[in-house]
Amino acid sequence: MSLLEVKNIHKTFGTTQVLRGIDLKIEKGDVVSVLGPSGSGKTTLLRCINFLEKADNGELIFDGKSYDLSKISKAEISGIRNNTGFVFQNYNLFANKTVLQNVTLGLTAARHIPHKEADMKAYEVLSRVGMKDHASAYPSQLSGGQQQRVAIARALATNPKIIYFDEPTSALDPQLTAEVLEVMRGLAEDGMTMIVVTHEIGFAKDVSSKVVFMADGGIIEEGNSNEFFDNPKQPRTREFLRLTNS
Repeated sequence: MSLLEVKNIHKTFGTTQVLRGIDLKIEKGDVVSVLGPSGSGKTTLLRCINFLEKADNGELIFDGKSYDLSKISKAEISGIRNNTGFVFQNYNLFANKTVLQNVTLGLTAARHIPHKEADMKAYEVLSRVGMKDHASAYPSQLSGGQQQRVAIARALATNPKIIYFDEPTSALDPQLTAEVLEVMRGLAEDGMTMIVVTHEIGFAKDVSSKVVFMADGGIIEEGNSNEFFDNPKQPRTREFLRLTNS
C-alpha cells in the first residue's frame, strides 16, 4: 500500500491552469525528486499536497485513507499535517526565537508536549543535522545553510511519515548547498520518505529512488532515477536534461 497517492489534482489561479490533473504515487521510503522548468507547477503541487494551497479538485490518499481535496475539512487537514513535515525555500524561522525555541515551538504550542520533553527531542534532531552546538543562537547569527538545517530539524521533530522539501537549496551558495544536501542524503539513507522539488540534478541522480519531470502543469515523465537519467523517453525531458547539463 502506498504511503501517499494523489489523483487528478487540478489548480487554477485566475485564468491560469497551473495543475492539469496530476497523478502521483509515493511508497514508504521513496525519495522523489520533482524536476522541471520554472512555472511548471512543481511548488504548487507540493503546496496543494500539504494544504498550503487549496486544490480545485482531486483526491489524496494518505496512509490508506482517502480525502476529497475540494471538500476536505480543517480537522482532516490537521490530522494529515500531524504526520508530515515541510521545509521551505527560505527557512521560515522565527527571528526572535533561538534555534532551540524554533524547533520546540511546534511541539509545545501545537501538540502540548511538556517543555522538558520537547527540549530533549529538539536536541536529538539538532544533533542529527549537526546544529546542536548552535541551540542558543538566533537565526541572524547563522549562515543560510545552518538556518536550513534548523528548518529540517524542526520538520524532523514531529516524527513525520513524509517530509516535503520546496527548493531547499535555491537560496544558498554552492558550499552551503552541499551541507544541506548532505543532511538530506543522510535522511534518505535512514529511510525517510521525501518529496523534493529541486533544481539539483546531482542530488536527484544520486539520492532519488524516483524522478518526476513536470512541465506546463502536468507530469511529462517519471521513473526510477537510473532509468530517468540514462534513458529519458520524452523529447521534452531530453531537452530539459540537455539544457541543465550544458
